[in-house]
Amino acid sequence: MTQDDKVGFARECLMARRLSEIQPEWIPSEVQNSWQRCLAAKLNPYSPPTVDLIPPAQLRELRAQNARLCDIARMEVRNLYSQIAGSHFVVAFATKDAVILEAVADHSFDQVARRSGIVVGSQWTENLRGTNALGSAAFTLEPTVIHAAEHFFDDNCNLTCVASPVLDHENRLVGVIDASSDCHSRQIHTVALIRMSALHIESELFRDTFRGTVILQFHNRKEFVHTLEAGLVALSPDGRIIATNRQARFFLHDLPVTPGQSFDMIFSIPYERFMAQARIQNSGRLTDQRGSTYYVLASNLPRPEHSVPGIRFPDRSNQGTGKTQPQFVCEDTVVRQAMEIVENAVHWHVPILIRGETGTGKELLARHIHTVSNRPGKFVAVNCTALPETLIESEFFGYRGGAFTGGRREGARGLILEADRGTLFLDEIGHMPVALQARLLRFLDQWTVRAVGSSTEEKVDVQVVAATNCSLEEAVEKQQFRIDLLYRLRGIEVTLPPLRERSDFPLIVQFLLNALEPSCTISDEALQLLEQYRWPGNFRELKNLLLRTVIMANSPALLPLHISRALNLPTSPGQFESTVPSPVDLKRRRRDFIVETYHRCHGSITRTARELAVSRNTIYRELRRVGIHKSKSDKPGNIASDA
Repeated sequence: MTQDDKVGFARECLMARRLSEIQPEWIPSEVQNSWQRCLAAKLNPYSPPTVDLIPPAQLRELRAQNARLCDIARMEVRNLYSQIAGSHFVVAFATKDAVILEAVADHSFDQVARRSGIVVGSQWTENLRGTNALGSAAFTLEPTVIHAAEHFFDDNCNLTCVASPVLDHENRLVGVIDASSDCHSRQIHTVALIRMSALHIESELFRDTFRGTVILQFHNRKEFVHTLEAGLVALSPDGRIIATNRQARFFLHDLPVTPGQSFDMIFSIPYERFMAQARIQNSGRLTDQRGSTYYVLASNLPRPEHSVPGIRFPDRSNQGTGKTQPQFVCEDTVVRQAMEIVENAVHWHVPILIRGETGTGKELLARHIHTVSNRPGKFVAVNCTALPETLIESEFFGYRGGAFTGGRREGARGLILEADRGTLFLDEIGHMPVALQARLLRFLDQWTVRAVGSSTEEKVDVQVVAATNCSLEEAVEKQQFRIDLLYRLRGIEVTLPPLRERSDFPLIVQFLLNALEPSCTISDEALQLLEQYRWPGNFRELKNLLLRTVIMANSPALLPLHISRALNLPTSPGQFESTVPSPVDLKRRRRDFIVETYHRCHGSITRTARELAVSRNTIYRELRRVGIHKSKSDKPGNIASDA
């Protein structure tokens, strides 16, 4: 008897409402338990109820209530979709009440997903939709697979659904991530990918929730410290536990890891001694009170109270840890390198200069710099072209009351003091008046501010980030910009490539499209038309073009004809007949992506597998198919250096 036969017999018992006759080997026990819950909810397997979408106003409210979680989940849904794209899948993230907030589907599966109701705003609790992976995972708080006829209603028996719950640090359900496909294209590795995506969301949510605290990331194997299997512990300034994740509680299961307990009750080294060592080197080993040893990384370490005048020692508190997820697409090699440079630069407190054409994302990168720096102060953005020249000095440095006519009686702090302990972003720095440049240069040398009309100076701690879309060197030649200020601002310098040169252009389009209309998709042929355009306005122009296209198309799928109309391109009858990529093309595209990632990871099998969330064997197999032979016994630099 085949498995399909066994499930068929079980389904006959379901339809006859005789679940007691189902044999244990016919279907998994969790499926039978779900069927029982559905019957108890008075659902009829022959007649699924009509389920309306959540009203737009309620959907917006749900997104607002879960704003940070949605930001993290949206990025993870996009990442997961990029790994299984072309496999007839829809990837979705839902609230704890199983309301889908984000969904991305393959073009080839989009219509199936819509017919099945796997769309933004739909609710998938068991008492409405019967047995399904998303709803069942939300009920059981366990990873769940529901295949074909294991669904309660016949309408869903053409699907295979894999879902995993997302839990917070107190093991409370906050959401569910799900991947659903045609039941004939079932993929075993999707179960592992979904589980890893849930862990990644949980990890990022933990770091975001406790971003102002010391966080320990640890594992009993060194090669796993950087992975999702690491334990996480958030500590208060006096060394008491604030929160732990599931893996940390697993490692320390017979030790007092409840909130409020002391670090010294768990580990053999006193907290003050550990902190002193961590400030010198944030990685090392810890031994718990049972004698078990862990490899550990410490982040968000408080700055030491003392400092040396004129020298800023690097704060290494974030190095080697899971980095804050950027709120923009950064899969392009040049952009990734720029990200790595600025993320390292913030620990040295040097000014950072970002170059790039207008609309290339310079302010987004500046805001990311502020986020990864963990500075408690504000992000203060200043457009140097927008301030009146007669007031720009007082706007920057502040002024005392009565310093000049028309000023406020109580005076003003100024933009630099507003950014104290935070980040000052100087946009269009090339247009700063020459008269102010001398004062800015002095500030960068002394890190002190004297308000207009004041005789005293005030010390400030500011991360300065400047940006320009013009050539500062040409401005220097025209005596419009001071050469010494250029040298000072160029502590670290990166350049963002224009949109037409970005290798991750398709991901950028999908990202912007999801932000505009999450339920909208775009065909490969339409993407190709967008890639052929020069985009002189870069992201701003692309975003406006997509918005215009969505409005004009009034369709859930953007096709070449829609893009041509928005770009005012000439078309001819029959020019844009849609074509579906063949399975061979999809496999080749997947293999090319793996090889590209392998080279970007400098030939590291471990890093490639970790970044793509697939097994090392998969990487070896795909490399062999393109003529790259690497023995599994090769251990370049051991796993620690390979990671």
